[in-house]
Amino acid sequence: MSEDVLVPSLGMALGGSQRVTPVTAGHWQLASEGKYSVPTCANCGTNYWPVSYACYVCGSLEWTWQPVAGTGRVFTYTWIDAPTHPEAGRDNLAVIELDGTKGEPVRVPGWVEGVDDATLVCDLEVQASFKPVADGVAVPYWRPR
Repeated sequence: MSEDVLVPSLGMALGGSQRVTPVTAGHWQLASEGKYSVPTCANCGTNYWPVSYACYVCGSLEWTWQPVAGTGRVFTYTWIDAPTHPEAGRDNLAVIELDGTKGEPVRVPGWVEGVDDATLVCDLEVQASFKPVADGVAVPYWRPR
C-alpha cells in the first residue's frame, strides 16, 4: 500500500486529507475488505479509539487493527451548514458508539449518509459502509440500519 494515498482526515466532512501511514494502513486495508476495525490490545484484547501506543487497561505496547461489528448508534452529531471547501454540500460530523467492543464504550468519528435533519438523531442505529479510494484502501462511513 502506497503512503502516497490520501484519505479523509479525522474531520471527514471538512474536506481535509491525510496520508496513509504504516500506523494507519491496517485500518484502511480492512476497510477495503468491508471490515470496520479499531486498535486492539494484543495482551488483554481491549478495543479502543483513537490509536494509542499503550493500552489504557494493561499498559501493553503491543496492538493490532482488529475487525469489530461495524454497527453502532449515533452518540452525538452536528451539521456543518457553511461549506468548508468548494465541492462541499451540507455535511454532518457524527460520533458513533460501536456495538460489541471489549472495554469501555468505543466511540469513533465519522459521517452519516442518507439522512436529513429529521432522520439524523442521537441513538440512530447505523452500520458501516465503505468507499474505495485506491487499491487496498477504503474509507468507512455510516448509514442508517
